Amino acid sequence: MDSLEPVEVGLSPFNFESTLEDQFLVARLTKELEAVTDINQLREGAIKLLQLATMRQSVIRGLVRRLANLECSAIRTHYSD
Repeated sequence: MDSLEPVEVGLSPFNFESTLEDQFLVARLTKELEAVTDINQLREGAIKLLQLATMRQSVIRGLVRRLANLECSAIRTHYSD
């Protein structure tokens, strides 16, 4: 392995389409939020959504970090001919 060529991994819009599960969740939460009449209930819902968004972001960040570490370790591995 004398020369290494970088490999480009393309991202298509297909990789970022929402799932059917996500669409149902959005529909259900939208319906619930539209039915809210009490401001305290609305606040509770907003806080729970904030917690959910933050938790998802933490999971994504952890997975990206794990992939990056695996990729770096694969790049640093030397194979003898």
